[in-house]
Amino acid sequence: MSHAVSLEGESGRLEGWQAIEGGLQTLLIEALQGGARRLTVLDPDFVHWPWSNPELLHELALWVRAGHRLEMLALDYEACARRHPRFMAWRAHHDHGLLIRSYEPGEVGPQALLGGLAAQPGPVLQILEREDGRARWTRAGPHLASDRQLALENFDAIAQRSGPAWPLTTLGL
Repeated sequence: MSHAVSLEGESGRLEGWQAIEGGLQTLLIEALQGGARRLTVLDPDFVHWPWSNPELLHELALWVRAGHRLEMLALDYEACARRHPRFMAWRAHHDHGLLIRSYEPGEVGPQALLGGLAAQPGPVLQILEREDGRARWTRAGPHLASDRQLALENFDAIAQRSGPAWPLTTLGL
């Protein structure tokens, strides 16, 4: 289970997936409690995200009940479903608050972000390197607006070439 990490200052870096997961939890809760109107998340599989954290799911439920939707983009969600059973149970009651889409690997250009979070208004986290895990976050200061704009433009460009994904239930014959 992930544990929030203390992020001091306006911006910083996170090294290693445990630190990134804790940083994501801190920034997601901060965005949800801070009145973010739009929350976008991008990752190939969301395995390293804190989606099973009870505190985060509680805050996300309150945010969704206020009429907001979490926008998710991934290549594939199967690993996320296996890694985050609490999130799967949460979805059974709150799926209406999720906009879940997937994209093809060829749809992401070489300049695209590897993954990240962008809250509007609120913090931004960009995953810089996936193998060992390196990320950069910004919550205030002179770079916040440009970091958010880059992250949202990247997300929107990929979303335009994506399709609906990860249905809550699959219909069989």
